Amino acid sequence: MIDIQLLADKKGIARTYLDATNKLVYISEESRKSLLEILGYPVNDERALQKLLDKEELDEYTSVLDPVTVLTDEDEHQFYIRTPESFGEDETAQLTVTLKLEDGRKIERNIPLEQVEIADYKNIQGTVYDIRRYKLMSDLPYGYHECNAFIKSKKKTLKSISMSLIVCPSKVYTPKEILEGRKVWGVSSQLYTVRSKNNWGIGDFEDLKQLLLGVYKCGGQFVGLNPMHAGYPAVPDESAVSPYSPSSRSFINVIYISVPSVPELLNCKPAQDLIHSEKFQQRLHVLRDKEYVDYRGVIEAKLEVLRVIFDNVKVDDKRSSRGNKFLRFMEQGGEQLINMATYDALQAHYYESGVNAYSWEVFEKEYQNVNSPFVEQWRKDHYKDVLFYCYLQFLAAEQLDDAYRTAKNAGMMIGTYRDLAVGVAKQSCDVWSDVDNVFSPSGSIGAPPDPLGPLGQSWGLSPMTPNALKKAAYRPMIRMYQANMKSCGAIRIDHAAGLFRLWITKLGSPACEGAYVHYSMHDLLGIIALESHRNKCLVIAEDLGTIPVELTKALKKVGAFSYKIFFDERAEDGGYIAPQDYQSQAMSALTTHDMPTLVGWWNCFDLSLGKELGIYTEEEAINLAELRENAKQRILDSMHGLGSVSDDISRDAKEVKMTPDFAKALQIHMCKGSCSLFSTQIEDWIGVDKPVNIPGTNTEYPNWRRKLTADLEFIFDMEHVKTMTKEMTDARNK
Repeated sequence: MIDIQLLADKKGIARTYLDATNKLVYISEESRKSLLEILGYPVNDERALQKLLDKEELDEYTSVLDPVTVLTDEDEHQFYIRTPESFGEDETAQLTVTLKLEDGRKIERNIPLEQVEIADYKNIQGTVYDIRRYKLMSDLPYGYHECNAFIKSKKKTLKSISMSLIVCPSKVYTPKEILEGRKVWGVSSQLYTVRSKNNWGIGDFEDLKQLLLGVYKCGGQFVGLNPMHAGYPAVPDESAVSPYSPSSRSFINVIYISVPSVPELLNCKPAQDLIHSEKFQQRLHVLRDKEYVDYRGVIEAKLEVLRVIFDNVKVDDKRSSRGNKFLRFMEQGGEQLINMATYDALQAHYYESGVNAYSWEVFEKEYQNVNSPFVEQWRKDHYKDVLFYCYLQFLAAEQLDDAYRTAKNAGMMIGTYRDLAVGVAKQSCDVWSDVDNVFSPSGSIGAPPDPLGPLGQSWGLSPMTPNALKKAAYRPMIRMYQANMKSCGAIRIDHAAGLFRLWITKLGSPACEGAYVHYSMHDLLGIIALESHRNKCLVIAEDLGTIPVELTKALKKVGAFSYKIFFDERAEDGGYIAPQDYQSQAMSALTTHDMPTLVGWWNCFDLSLGKELGIYTEEEAINLAELRENAKQRILDSMHGLGSVSDDISRDAKEVKMTPDFAKALQIHMCKGSCSLFSTQIEDWIGVDKPVNIPGTNTEYPNWRRKLTADLEFIFDMEHVKTMTKEMTDARNK
């Protein structure tokens, strides 16, 4: 009989964890059993489970090599070879190892098998296998290499599977100036919130270019963005707009395309006539003036014009440099790009037919599998529609890159920094087009119970299974990191705890019934380091909340930047830690997209709003308000003690308002800190009081839709913004 709990141990499912209060929590046996099921093990069918385990075991030992080996500078440069013991008993057995390097070079070595050290042995289903330690004779260049092993004796031969041999640096990339001690500031922005005189009701990539240049002119060195991941352009549901629940993490949300910046528009009179028509201009005027982003109105307006351009201009014309540029983009995007475009086109097709195709799960059965011949035929029959969505990805990638290059050419040290969401939704293109079979649609990523969420959290994001990732040689993760480190100088990894472990629950079950499953932190950090250097991309790990000490140490060792939020950095006595005492290898911030703005926090608007939305009871709101008053006083005490505010400001927090001058004092207070990076929010420059997102809500609040209260062009002309940013720059330089 199979011991389910021992099997769970073997598959990396934790038995215990330390919670947010540092208390040891035991995960129930039933939760661990449920997680095995999510990972693909039929725990309620003993015979089927045994058959699957036997197959996995046999596959591992008969494949000779592992599917993937990740080596860093600090590792012994070696890997393991598994051969039946009978080969080792044959003195004539020869081992041939062939390496095909990423640059095309080949290295081959022949050696008697008996000269390869035996590290261990195992009896697998009646056959004894030697596990031999093969040491590489020379250092290999960083990169993705292919390794094959061939063993030949007098009586038989044995050939391995191809192993991906990934050689990585031991540290991520950090700009030279930062390594030498320079301290800089920048802006974190939700791009969709940006108002401007010319955008179409949502911040776009032209706005991003102006934002980058405006911040740089003020002395800032980066602009951090919300995730730019692909959304669902055909889905009309306003609740499907969260940047943290995307359709694909390897492609871009086409809603951010600046239509007036599209080069093909210049030669397309029908599109120009449509845009300049009185009716369309009125439509844009309404979209710009709305308090909240009208995602459906914006995407429909943009797609209408972009389709007119596409239908009237041959975008894939081989005779033009522009057409060839698009064709190169298509070639580089490969199968993944085609699948992304097919999914968008299929969803649009269904909606036009009156079907609520919010997910691939409601497609007709023959279209639910990306590898289906029916999908391939549909793609051929609707080639122009698929090509249109490829073209949209081309424009989005081009404009994002143009904004980044413009900032870098102007002299900005980091430029754009992108945000990588922790996962994708079950209804996403990434799950539908999962050719590597790494996703588990029956599971949901989340968080265990803690004081802020006593019932735990389930985010509806499909987890990748650790074993399947290794079997796929981490290809999906590599593609994702490569895509998200383009056109930026830094990347923020949301919920970086997922590099070590993820809390996973069965979809539809209470989040408290989940369990932690472990991933190969060594391998993932190695791949991140490799791509970080290749793209000259600094890495910021969002390590807030309950982070295992093993991960904290590993992130610091690899050179990833920690994330420090001022309101969370408190000493044991309740006082606020001086920013000068923060670690230098970090980015600090006052507020984030999941928090109230400075005005909202200081005035407790988040508590009153939370009470209205049913997040807090009357009693809870009163208790939290008392804690807030104490926190405000401790902040004021700290600022006065460190000389961050003048004596003109009262020492009694009840008498202090969140004025522009006090908000500026807080920004300067942080800029004097020791963190290499400080991130500020434009909301706090201009006194926005409403949050952009309220965790724990869905339809109760218009999350991810609130706009800024001033146009981008106006903000950088505000005198107090000019004064504040100059003092911030001076404080950082000192």
